[in-house]
Amino acid sequence: MVTYKLPELFSPDEGQLVALPANPNLPGYSVYSYIRAAGKAPLTYTFNNSRSGQPFSGFDKPLSELWSDTLGLLMEQAEEEDERIIEGGLPVEYTREISFEGIDYKFLISKFPFTTSGGESFLLSSFRNVTFFLDSINEIGSRKVLFSLVAENMSDVFCVVDMDARIAFLSASIKKLTGYSAEELAAIPVSHLLTPESLETGLKIWSRFKDPVENGADALAENKPELFEIEFIRADKVKRWAEVTAATFSGPDGCILGVHGLIRDITERKARHDAMRSSLKHEIELSNVKSKYISTISHEFRTPLSIIYSNLQLLENHRFQLDAETINDAFELSRMAVKSLLRVLDKVTVIDAVNKGKLEFKPAMADMEKLCRNLVKDLNEMEMVPDRIDLIIHQIPSEVWIDESLFSHIFTNLLLNALNFSDKKQRVQFEISMISSDSAGFVITDHGIGIPEEEMNYIFEPFYRTSNARNARGSGLGLAVVRDCLKLHNGEISFESSLGVGSVFKVILPVTRDSRATE
Repeated sequence: MVTYKLPELFSPDEGQLVALPANPNLPGYSVYSYIRAAGKAPLTYTFNNSRSGQPFSGFDKPLSELWSDTLGLLMEQAEEEDERIIEGGLPVEYTREISFEGIDYKFLISKFPFTTSGGESFLLSSFRNVTFFLDSINEIGSRKVLFSLVAENMSDVFCVVDMDARIAFLSASIKKLTGYSAEELAAIPVSHLLTPESLETGLKIWSRFKDPVENGADALAENKPELFEIEFIRADKVKRWAEVTAATFSGPDGCILGVHGLIRDITERKARHDAMRSSLKHEIELSNVKSKYISTISHEFRTPLSIIYSNLQLLENHRFQLDAETINDAFELSRMAVKSLLRVLDKVTVIDAVNKGKLEFKPAMADMEKLCRNLVKDLNEMEMVPDRIDLIIHQIPSEVWIDESLFSHIFTNLLLNALNFSDKKQRVQFEISMISSDSAGFVITDHGIGIPEEEMNYIFEPFYRTSNARNARGSGLGLAVVRDCLKLHNGEISFESSLGVGSVFKVILPVTRDSRATE
């Protein structure tokens, strides 16, 4: 590694050199660079993140007329100046004003000599359009202000590394980027500077640079620049992200001697991109939920509507041929289908009210035993196989403080699930008791299909159907309604389930004024 005593370029009290790399967020700011060996013409040229074997063409994007004219002027005396700097061994940096189409542009020329481990001398040259910086200050000639602008606003880093992974050159802006000086970095293992994933990425990229060398390749022009991202750890232990553009360079004989690169802090940019990706993911998920919502509700409406329509057709076309029992059955089936539609609409209404923040808790004194018996009666009447619910009520108060609407939503949906996911021959038990002076406990037990263990965390999400229940009827909204209603009622729910054995859902509900007031 070559260590330089940098000259005082900007002012007597600023004894350091800060490079200005390209920053696409600043208007007109670009960087053009090349590496040349002593006594040789440059083999490759870079413009921002693109590389070419020609000084004025071959880049990913054509040079603008401003850059073409500027480079024509800057390169006229470049070879002679480069040789002088290589021989002197000290970096040089200065500004030059170029007039183009009646407008004065300012360019910062930076030239850094370095020596490889084999003793060969090279020069890294860069030309940067800094018009934006200089026009933003009143005293363009003030080197002190220029240094301040560069040092305080740029964190990008130029670096040159030989093929033995030794640093030949590192711009002073490394301190702003990492919190470490070049000397401090040289003593720190790379594994302490990068996260494990980024270290693996860096090693893969480095192996791609090393392989041609170990295989004796000398065709540098075939090696393309590598553009990749790494997560690094600053001196203050804060993790940040950097974008690295790196490419190999060769000596006079065409052999690859090292890698030069540009390191740019992209933490804020990556955070914006991550936020955009997250937002896009959310929009996709929302779109999927809407599609699933439409599909589910359409399916839930189609069956009862078909029942109603077929019974109406039956009554319309054969009403004089049908006996009283058949007509009553048709009316009963239609009535059950209408109630099924109303149940689905109730669920949709609750979910919509929750999303809009309009679902309210409106408690009043109510006869809980009567309410439970009516719920069971309605559900038993609606089932094709009636009277499957065993209601067990222990000693409870004659009246309790509850929201009857929320209460009905909670236990109607829990009981419906127990009925729907059990065999028609299996009974469901609904047990009610007081577990404390101000809370009632409810236990619903079925002997149905059960819930897969790996899916238990998702059953309260809207539209979620477990893998073993896809063919059963239902909208996937029931438990979501239960969750939202219990939240408003300050209730709690827990469950146990075994595949093929059944499920037990337990609910605890505050049922006194005092219990609500203290929560």
